[in-house]
Amino acid sequence: MKKTGFTLIEILVVLVIISAIAAISMPAVRKARNKAAILKTKSIIASIETALFMYQTDMGDYPESTGSSTILFEALMGPVDDENWKGPYMRFKQADVDENKNIIDTWGNPIFYIYPQTQKDSVPFVIFSNGPDRKTNTKDDIGNW
Repeated sequence: MKKTGFTLIEILVVLVIISAIAAISMPAVRKARNKAAILKTKSIIASIETALFMYQTDMGDYPESTGSSTILFEALMGPVDDENWKGPYMRFKQADVDENKNIIDTWGNPIFYIYPQTQKDSVPFVIFSNGPDRKTNTKDDIGNW
C-alpha cells in the first residue's frame, strides 16, 4: 500500500517560495499605501479649500485662525450667529475630527489653518498637514500652495 501526501521538503520549498513572493511585494504594497494616504490628505485639503471659498462668498471674509483647525471646523459646520451664514459648508465623519474638534489628516494629526497669513503669496490662507513624517516644515508637508 502506497502512502500519499507531501514530504517535509516539498512543504518547506512551498513555504520558501511564498515567503520570497511576500518579501518582494511588501515594499510595493507599502509604497502604494503611502501614496494613497497622501492623496487622501490632498483631497481633504482641497475640500476644505472649496468650503472656505463658499464661506467667504457668504460671509465676506475667511475665518481668522493662527493655526488651529478647531476654528475652521466650527466656522464650516456652524451654526454661526450671522444672518449671512448659509452653511454647513462641509460635512465631516467622526473619524475626520479629533476630540478637540481639529480636522485631522490620514495619519491622525491635525490639519493646520492660518488666516491671515504671510507665508505663501499664491493663496489667501494656508491649509497644511505635516505629512507622513508628522514634522512641520519638511519636504513632505502637504498644503494648498
